[in-house]
Amino acid sequence: MSALVSTIRASLSYRGREGHWLWMLHRVSGLGVLLFLILHVAGMSSAFISLEIHDRLLEMYKTPPFAIGELALAFGLIFHAINGTRIAILELKPELWQKQQLATRLSILIVALVAAPTILIMAAKSIQAFFGAGQ
Repeated sequence: MSALVSTIRASLSYRGREGHWLWMLHRVSGLGVLLFLILHVAGMSSAFISLEIHDRLLEMYKTPPFAIGELALAFGLIFHAINGTRIAILELKPELWQKQQLATRLSILIVALVAAPTILIMAAKSIQAFFGAGQ
């Protein structure tokens, strides 16, 4: 456990540039997606155990905390996919490592261009569902 704590402490204290923060966010987003997949499979499998439990889970998924989690998941998926593509391209073409800073900034721009409208649309629909007219 102390090794994990020291790794986290070292990661947070390092004052690297964009590459370090992308590395950390890539790990966190990957773990977040993995956690979602585990919870999703477990939740959907609950229908085989008890329909009552499954229905309760589906109702719980329609609450504001889960809507916020859904926004985080959307960002995590978009970021992880685009950053993973950047890493794969750099690995497949080693001569491009010389332009790593450009690739990093380009991937940040692409994430922003894709994630912003996606999250805004999702957030608007959630706000409408929770606070909109007709309720």
